[in-house]
Amino acid sequence: MFWTLLRVVDYIGLRLKHKAEKTESKVDDQLIPFAIEIGKVLVVIFGVLILLSNVFSVDVTALAAGLGVGGVAIALASKESLENLLGSFTIFFDKPFQVGDIITVGSITGVVEKVGFRSTRVRTFDKSLVTIPNKNLINSELDNLSLKPVRKVHIDVGLTYNTSVDQIKKIVKDIQDLVDKHPNTNEDGLVRFFNFGASSLDVMVIYFVNSPDWNLLVDTKQEINFKIIEIVKKHGSDFAFPTRSLYFENQPKS
Repeated sequence: MFWTLLRVVDYIGLRLKHKAEKTESKVDDQLIPFAIEIGKVLVVIFGVLILLSNVFSVDVTALAAGLGVGGVAIALASKESLENLLGSFTIFFDKPFQVGDIITVGSITGVVEKVGFRSTRVRTFDKSLVTIPNKNLINSELDNLSLKPVRKVHIDVGLTYNTSVDQIKKIVKDIQDLVDKHPNTNEDGLVRFFNFGASSLDVMVIYFVNSPDWNLLVDTKQEINFKIIEIVKKHGSDFAFPTRSLYFENQPKS
C-alpha cells in the first residue's frame, strides 16, 4: 500500500513537472521537486506509524510521548541535518536564487540544477556536479550572476615596446570604437594606455555585455578578441611576451 502511495506521489510530481516546463517562471521548477520530497517523507512517516501500531501492537501515542522526551537528544544528534533543512526553507522563501540561475559560492561557479532538503546541486561549466549543503549557501557570500543586467569584461592587451606613441593612440581609439559599437555591449566601455609593464606596454580594455547569459558573454568576448588582434596587426604592432635582455661587458685584461 505504501509503495503504491509513493508511486502515486512520483506520478503526480512527474505530471506537475511537465506542466512547469511549459511556464516561464522558475519558481515552480524549484517548488515541485521540493514538494515531492516532502510528500514522500510524510508517506514514510505515516507508514511506519501504522506498521508499528497494526503489526507490532506498539502504542503510537506512548511512542510519541517518548519521542518528546528524547527529542532534545535527537535534535542534537541531527543538528547539521536540521540546519540544512532550515536552509532549504530559507532558500525557497527568500529566493536568493532559483533553479537555472548561475551562481558563485566561494570558488564554485555554475548553474543551479536542484534544491533539495539537505543540499543544492550546481553544475559547473566543466560539467562537474557539485553538491553544496544548504546551510553553507545561506551562511556564505553568494553572487547570483543571473541577476546582473550586464556582465563586466576586463582584459589587458600587452604591446611590444617598439610600438610608437602614434600607433598606441590609433590602437586605443579603434578598440574603444569596437567595444562601444558592438551590438552586445553598451557605451560604458573604457580603453586606455595605462601601464609600462616589465615586458609590454599595457592597454586596459573594459566593457560590459548587455546580458547575464554565459554563452552570449563568451561569444562576445571571442568576437572582440579576434577584432583586437586585427586592430593591433593593422597598425603595425604586435603582442608582447615575457623577454629578458642580457648584456655582456668586455672586461679589460689584467
